[in-house]
Amino acid sequence: MDESIDYEREDLIDGFRRYLHDPEHKEFFDHSDIVEIFDYAGDMGDDYIRVEALLYAARYFPDSKEMEQRRLVYYSETSPRAANAFIQDHDSNEEKQSTIQRLIALQISKPDHDSAIAALEKILAEQPKMDDEETIRFVTAVNECDCLDWLAENLERVIAKTNSRACLVYELAMYTYERERYEAAVPLFEKLVTEKPFALSYWELLLDSQTKSNAPESDIVDTMETMLAMDPDNLPALKAKAQKAYADGADTEILADIIKRIPDDMGTLYMYIRALLDHGQKEQAAKYIEERLCANPKDYKAHVANLCVAGSRAAIKAIAKEFANEEAQEDVTPQMWYEALQNINKAKDAIAGMALMVWISEHYEELPEWWTKTLVCNAFNVCKFKYVVRAVEADPSFFSTCDIVQYTMVCFAYAKTYEYDIAFKMSCGGVIRARTQWPDMDLNDPRWKLLYLNCLNILTGIISAIDDARDEDRPVRLGNPFEVYAPKD
Repeated sequence: MDESIDYEREDLIDGFRRYLHDPEHKEFFDHSDIVEIFDYAGDMGDDYIRVEALLYAARYFPDSKEMEQRRLVYYSETSPRAANAFIQDHDSNEEKQSTIQRLIALQISKPDHDSAIAALEKILAEQPKMDDEETIRFVTAVNECDCLDWLAENLERVIAKTNSRACLVYELAMYTYERERYEAAVPLFEKLVTEKPFALSYWELLLDSQTKSNAPESDIVDTMETMLAMDPDNLPALKAKAQKAYADGADTEILADIIKRIPDDMGTLYMYIRALLDHGQKEQAAKYIEERLCANPKDYKAHVANLCVAGSRAAIKAIAKEFANEEAQEDVTPQMWYEALQNINKAKDAIAGMALMVWISEHYEELPEWWTKTLVCNAFNVCKFKYVVRAVEADPSFFSTCDIVQYTMVCFAYAKTYEYDIAFKMSCGGVIRARTQWPDMDLNDPRWKLLYLNCLNILTGIISAIDDARDEDRPVRLGNPFEVYAPKD
């Protein structure tokens, strides 16, 4: 879509907002305007404007077939049942249905693959040229019927049946991308950037698809350099440049220049600090962190980067100084800490990050529901059993929502940290109450049954190991039933 058209549509949307805000409703919008307003609001995901446009059309253009179809579009996206009822009440006979009605009916019914293709081919054969909205609905129906491969194979033939080549290619590219089929998305985004060479958003999607599909490095570099030529401060391109410099072990000055441009990007910050450490420049890394924290003591991203410079104890001590109060914890939530930690890729640094997560568990009043489960699994997988124990003791609600595998991990962690009485009591309880504690487990499913039996076997093994050690007055000997090992960088 041309940027000039976007600006025109934005002006229309702004005018319509003024109209809605004005109690006298002085402005008037003609039929083509209200259609554009509805369509562009859909592109922007603004349901308020879409509904108001439908109400406006119902008042001033009650006989509009275009807006009648857009009512169906709205129903199809919010309530398939309502969409189906609409179709039944408005010419349910296929021969009398509009193209949009037929496509949405196909989308809702979701026939088998061959029947869906036959229906799509029939619509194409009977359709002279699809407009933008019909094209969008066509690709949506293709996606809902799992026929994206068919459309990709017949792309040029379908393009001949639409008024907007770019619209069709864009919709297909986005659905392919959203399904994480990045390799298939690359040639589609390449078509888009060829047709719209100055649309940076298309280049960004192309770069991301190339990166995630492990495209040839030369292709990624060409895309990145093209983007930086258009916008030297483009965030995705700078991040890609930083990743390449880091992977190549390049001079840290390249990363230093990039971090100046995007200081708030945690991934680039981590790579810069890690590169300094890898090049034996620990003092420079510490100095950079110190300068950032002096400028803003609550720069949580710098605190996270400090985990791999100062070590977990010193870094968490500095964090405790700034984030032990409720106000600071409201500004930097557990979710924000976790997102920052996701950029760490060295095992030693990741373990320091788990130490930070444990501290947050013990000092933050409110935690996301997934927090403790995630910490338990991550810490257990790297044999940090003390972190597992501290995490569940900081969040007793864990036991009311955990599954049998997580429960078994915690029992094992207590045993590995020499808390034998707790491990014995919990393991016995797990064996005795397994069916009542986890009633939703489908034991008719062979996979769940095997998992259930394996967990019971591990819990029984913990009980036996502790019993035998007590009888023989010796240390408890536990095997490694989960096959977890301390990581090595």
